Amino acid sequence: MNSRKLKKVKKHRGRKIVVTLLSIIVVLALIAFGAIMLERHVIASKTESIISKIVPNTSSLDEAAGKIASASPSGIANKLNENADAIVSQSQGLIDSAKATSTNSGVTYTVQSSKLNAAAVNTLLTTNGDQAQTIADKVLDAMSQSGVEHPKLKLQLTNASGETVKTLTYDK
Repeated sequence: MNSRKLKKVKKHRGRKIVVTLLSIIVVLALIAFGAIMLERHVIASKTESIISKIVPNTSSLDEAAGKIASASPSGIANKLNENADAIVSQSQGLIDSAKATSTNSGVTYTVQSSKLNAAAVNTLLTTNGDQAQTIADKVLDAMSQSGVEHPKLKLQLTNASGETVKTLTYDK
């Protein structure tokens, strides 16, 4: 009977190591999840800030879009170029420059920004694409009314080095 008392109990070292590793993994996963959720919150607030700088409120947007009269592509490009300084200043540093060029059948508007990337542009278009479409439709209607067949509006967003980030093409 003494032999059972003297027998050593196995210490489950392997189990302790596995439990410790699993605990560490769970803690790291919770930290990573918290960091991801914080990043999402920061991105959402930055996106709202960018949108408020670029897109005016809907009522003034509808008023401005409703005031576009019949105009040729060159007339629209000239008007955009006249207002380029105002657009750049209202963007609060988000837009570096804006320039419009015209062809016989359309307008190409190039906006250069050192602060926008493809992800930010896609987010802006996801949240405000309908407003951009409304303005594009008004511009296309104005060109149609001036006699342009198959008018086109091309919006080209470029980075600071002039590389195209996103190109949007609207046509009728």
